[in-house]
Amino acid sequence: MAAVKRLLKDMETRILVWLARSRMSSVMIVGTLAAAGLGAAALSAQSTTSAQQKEPVVSSAVQPMSAYGCYNDPDGDGHIFCDGSTPISQLPASYGRCHVSEYGYVQIRCRGTGW
Repeated sequence: MAAVKRLLKDMETRILVWLARSRMSSVMIVGTLAAAGLGAAALSAQSTTSAQQKEPVVSSAVQPMSAYGCYNDPDGDGHIFCDGSTPISQLPASYGRCHVSEYGYVQIRCRGTGW
């Protein structure tokens, strides 16, 4: 078994020395990089195709408050008021804890940055 390991080690060393001295090493490196690039492109194309078939996910950070029927409390204490056109469960988490308002013209009141 030791003889086989020694033979393989010698072959490995000779191949590495040959690659280092010849121009073949450059060809092999370029070929390896090209194959890796083609493989990455093929995988990227597959993931793009599957991503296009899914429903688009819209980030809440991109949506303005008005898209949810909400606006900042005019008194500036950080609360957010919503007209109820968007259910509480679909409001962004950044609005804080929300509840149905029991008074006035506001349907939903969110904590926002206020206390």
